Amino acid sequence: MQALGAGATLSVFGGSAAAQQEDDPDEGGGAEEGDGAGDGNGGTGGETGTVHTVETLIRGPPTNPNRPADFFYQPTGLHVQPGDVIKWVFATPDHNVVPYHPAFGMRRRVPTGVSAFSSPLFGWRPESIPGDQIEPPAEMGAPGEAAGEGDDVQTPTPTPSDGAGEGDGGGNGAQGPVPDTWLQAFETPGVYDMLCSPHEGFGMAMRVVVGDVTETEFETSDPEALPEPRAGPVELARVTLTDPALQPSNIVSEGSVAWEDLQANQGGGAEGAEGGGNETSGNESEGYLS
Repeated sequence: MQALGAGATLSVFGGSAAAQQEDDPDEGGGAEEGDGAGDGNGGTGGETGTVHTVETLIRGPPTNPNRPADFFYQPTGLHVQPGDVIKWVFATPDHNVVPYHPAFGMRRRVPTGVSAFSSPLFGWRPESIPGDQIEPPAEMGAPGEAAGEGDDVQTPTPTPSDGAGEGDGGGNGAQGPVPDTWLQAFETPGVYDMLCSPHEGFGMAMRVVVGDVTETEFETSDPEALPEPRAGPVELARVTLTDPALQPSNIVSEGSVAWEDLQANQGGGAEGAEGGGNETSGNESEGYLS
């Protein structure tokens, strides 16, 4: 798989490089060997990094009563090596990837020296949606179709064999929507916390550990020790990022941490998550959902 597809644009953000991929997206998680990943210096040089896939998902019923559904990155915690690339697959729409960074009015939760970066707001590729379609794909088709393993995913997930997304306007309603993809290369070792701007309040945040550097100035397992919003994480993101499963040392040990592995999302954990969310953000969480 090409880490940067045909026609992709590459930008440099300090110790990282990013691009939108224009070729067929691959489904599912896991890691692959890339053959053209950005080198973090504005090039696509000979060094090849492993490409890790992260999906943006929406699933119901919610594991926390303070959100209408679970909005999350899968996996939610990921260990990569310097030079590796993460490919986000926007299997459900209306998501982005933004680091906690002073440039965005937030206290830094990425290594010092790393400049701000951000993906656009992504969903399904426009060319895979018929021009006369009125309702979003989630409102068409059978509920739970292609959800997999009994998960009630709110939007259908297409397969690469649909033949859409090759930059030629391919794809139609019968074949299904094709998710956008976005690539980010990570060069600087350390811990990176990132959020989805539309759904941070619902807990959609994730942590990436690059290399074996697990010590940070911001890692904490106590939501009350976080800076107040907006400098710190907002609402249920405070619960996600302080979950014991996302401690940097645990992410390095496990390699990846699924959303289901978070203590707050397991049996009996929702109550604790609800309490933690209310304690740290008080009426803000109520107001967000009202």
